[in-house]
Amino acid sequence: MITRQLPMYRVVTDHPQLLPLFPRFNLKLGFGEKSVEQVCKDHGVNVDFFLEIANAYLDELYVPGEGLSFFSLGTVVNYILSTHNYYMDIALPGVEEKIHLLMDGSALSEKEIALVTGFFNDYKKDFLAHISQEDQHILPYVLELERQSTLERTDPEFLQKLRSYSIREFEKEHDRLETSLEHLSTLIIKYLPPFDDLQLCHQVLNDLAALVKDLVDHADVEDKVLIPRVAELEEKLLNTPFPG
Repeated sequence: MITRQLPMYRVVTDHPQLLPLFPRFNLKLGFGEKSVEQVCKDHGVNVDFFLEIANAYLDELYVPGEGLSFFSLGTVVNYILSTHNYYMDIALPGVEEKIHLLMDGSALSEKEIALVTGFFNDYKKDFLAHISQEDQHILPYVLELERQSTLERTDPEFLQKLRSYSIREFEKEHDRLETSLEHLSTLIIKYLPPFDDLQLCHQVLNDLAALVKDLVDHADVEDKVLIPRVAELEEKLLNTPFPG
């Protein structure tokens, strides 16, 4: 388990699988002997929130909720936005580049290459649409909900909106993004001829597996932390007498 007193460089050397988290907190390497707490303080990062996310990321049996529930919705939203940026700017382009390299150096038929690239392109399109929906509509709504909850008198128009919309509607339509990537891995492993560049093929599969795990962890933060807390706040505001 990672603690605030642990040197941050040890966190990275002992748990390199945590490296994808660092861009989301705007933490750059070159930590020296500084502790987790000092590095977070230097970069304006809430150390308790970082520890919750990092330890949840390491423990497959961890069910987020208790520790993360102590943080503001704004803190959780900012982390989700940073995670989306990581996916769009780093993770997804990295996987895409390696897939194209793998296809370019393969002996696959044009039909087989089109099958793989078409599969990934369809996934990317759905992924970006999913992210856009959250960034432009759901997360701003969450932030406004939290802001309204701090006011002495909730905006009547916002209360009216609450009567026609609930975060539970988003939950019903909240597709998990990892399943299609698992299907892509299965396609490469089970149905395509062997690749000559075995090392690159393994890199692609490792990157896909890492992204799948990351997406599972990310979805858990949304489904088990964000949505229940938003629903609780919605109910609280709906029980507020409507101003006459």
